[in-house]
Amino acid sequence: MDMTSTAVVFEEYVCPTIGAIMSTLTFAAPIKSLKNSIKAGSLGDLNPTPWAFMTGNCIGWLAYSFITLDLFVFFCKCT
Repeated sequence: MDMTSTAVVFEEYVCPTIGAIMSTLTFAAPIKSLKNSIKAGSLGDLNPTPWAFMTGNCIGWLAYSFITLDLFVFFCKCT
């Protein structure tokens, strides 16, 4: 394997995979707080506003993934 193909694999597969994992972890971060609020039956200190923006963000990125046919973007946002 020459240097060019190694760079292409790194740029087209490794970096997007790392980005997809990081994006999924970022959007999954508030799940524990949500679980506690559901168990308590009240929002308490949980602010629901970011959830609306996260949903809009995901819808925008899903539309982008369909337009560009980018599976990395699609699978990291459809979770």
